[in-house]
Amino acid sequence: MFVFTGVQPMQEKENQFLVSYDAHADALFRFAYFQVSDREAANDIVQDVFMETWKYLSEGGEIENFRAFLYRVARNRIIDHYRKHRSQSLDAIQESGMDFSDERSREVSEARSEAMHILRLLDRVDKKYREPVLLRYMEGMGVKEIAQILDESESNTSVLIHRGIEQLKKLAHI
Repeated sequence: MFVFTGVQPMQEKENQFLVSYDAHADALFRFAYFQVSDREAANDIVQDVFMETWKYLSEGGEIENFRAFLYRVARNRIIDHYRKHRSQSLDAIQESGMDFSDERSREVSEARSEAMHILRLLDRVDKKYREPVLLRYMEGMGVKEIAQILDESESNTSVLIHRGIEQLKKLAHI
């Protein structure tokens, strides 16, 4: 993990930024895509995140936890997206061109079907719980990092994740 400080030479910041881009772009896309259910919008969000981050760094800004910073910026861009556009459900995933019927393996097809079912259920979980659950279980982040992204305490973040899972269980009748 890199720490970006104002005293680093610009070339070093640029190299670290490019390495960080390669390390985080796909995960940020997934995060944005599961939030907005639109590939083009998710790509635009990720591009905006990295452009805004580079601008911040090039102006001398410092970033201690780069991954948390990226997700916080992404979260803000997603909020902006919803302010501009009407909300869509995760049912749009299948309409977006992802074809799940061409899988040859029955196990893979069943796993994808279960994942789609869980994502549809997750779409019905309160938004304040959905995001922490996505970050924890889809992106594999720890509570501390999620707390930084959400600007919450670690204990409150743990409660949000727990309540999100409980709501998901109730929706799934587990």
